Amino acid sequence: IPGTTPDSNSLSNAGSNRAASEESDIPRLCLLHGRDAMTDDVGVKQALVLRLCTVMAAASLAPLAAVPVLASAAPAKAQSQVGSRVSDAPYISNEVPVPKGCIVLGRAWAGVKVYLVQRRLGTTYELDRYGNDTYHAVKHFQRSHNLKATGRVNRPTWNALGIDRKFCMDRFTVQPTVKAHASSKKHIEAMIRWARQQVGRRYVWGGAGPLGYDCSGLALQAMHAAGRVLPTVTTTLHQRQDFGTATAIFESGLRRVPLSDRRRGDLVFYGPTGAISHMAIYIGHGRVIEAVRPKVRKSGLRTHDVPLKPRVVRPFVH
Repeated sequence: IPGTTPDSNSLSNAGSNRAASEESDIPRLCLLHGRDAMTDDVGVKQALVLRLCTVMAAASLAPLAAVPVLASAAPAKAQSQVGSRVSDAPYISNEVPVPKGCIVLGRAWAGVKVYLVQRRLGTTYELDRYGNDTYHAVKHFQRSHNLKATGRVNRPTWNALGIDRKFCMDRFTVQPTVKAHASSKKHIEAMIRWARQQVGRRYVWGGAGPLGYDCSGLALQAMHAAGRVLPTVTTTLHQRQDFGTATAIFESGLRRVPLSDRRRGDLVFYGPTGAISHMAIYIGHGRVIEAVRPKVRKSGLRTHDVPLKPRVVRPFVH
């Protein structure tokens, strides 16, 4: 990504990225913990796993091959507020673009839809990531229900699984609760208010709602609730295993300030040198709202063994 800084030069690292292809020789442990080292207990074991995976990923990770989606799940670039020019620059709007089409689940994907399929088929130990066991379980289910055995979950397979949610639930995109022309303070409070409402919800790796979130999915939708749009970071991209949402948010063009100058409403980032492994929403007085297993919670800014990054991102300038 152009403009990468030394502090975040890790889009292919384990850190905030979802790990590598099935054919990679990265150990299963890295595949399960690669995107977010805070997914389970945030202790020494997790920190060591993160460091190991970061080193190995930098040497050998390969991006996942594209997986077909229905009606092109990747949304078109959003229009910026500078005339009608298409831009990748962040902007504030009264409406957040909703992705087109619906994701056909396969090995490229993670998130809430994957979690629901795994819960139905008994492969939840793959931790919300569509891995080999989920693929083979889906294929077996399709054969037993006279469906085309592709190992991918399309609408007919989803319906046959009897999941009590719409197949296109992956398009869920929070809409602004505050007008675009409102003051920065109102935008910040809208973001934090929405994040607080999610406290207690399930942690889901690659989740961007509505049933669960991971750290960057929570932050992304919280910004949406306040009207902040990042054209380079969408809810569809977030659900890909090979897309590092936290790093992409850090690199999105939003203002960065020193950690020592942090304010309520800033986004804070964690990770060893050269990687981002976790992020949270700073709410002031040394407290954050974050998503870690098993749920979204309020906690202290410095409750993790992994160090804080020296700079924070400010979605709304005071």
